Amino acid sequence: MQISCSHVIAIIAIILGIVFVTFFTSSNAYAARFESVPFNNIPSAIIKSEDKDYEFTADYSVDFGGETRIEHDDDAVLASNMKLDKDDDSLSLEVECDSNDICDDSLSPQDVRVYLVDRGNQDGHIAKNSIPVLELGKNDCGSQSIQDCANFDFDIPEDVLTKKYKIVVDMVFDEAEWIFINPVRILN
Repeated sequence: MQISCSHVIAIIAIILGIVFVTFFTSSNAYAARFESVPFNNIPSAIIKSEDKDYEFTADYSVDFGGETRIEHDDDAVLASNMKLDKDDDSLSLEVECDSNDICDDSLSPQDVRVYLVDRGNQDGHIAKNSIPVLELGKNDCGSQSIQDCANFDFDIPEDVLTKKYKIVVDMVFDEAEWIFINPVRILN
């Protein structure tokens, strides 16, 4: 049995094709790897109430490009003694940008959410989205800047128990997510 030169070339091409497809689908070589935004370039979240403004910084930055990476900021700033009243109809979210923060249209979130979780949940589980949440507000961003999208009112439902929770501000981008977590006491 003789194998012609064209058969050998075809077999080599098939083998190279299989190796090429296997390499690029089983590794992250095809995925774009972006550097996470440094925490000092992430704006602060501000929960505004009738009585006080509560400013706090991002606890987690999640990168979905290639392998999912979750980075935690051990130096995240909490808003102390946050107390929100269920009857407060002036609750809102804003972001505070300083000169280091990325707040222009170069990085637009897909959506921004504010929700409550039980205070007993560990922050790492919150960052992995593996716990039940009570959504208080959500804004689908379209092409809005971070400042425009993360500027909306929200309410606390009347049937929420008056107790301690964690309030979470979650900003989701194409291949990233910023998660802000702060203890809060819900009052009647």
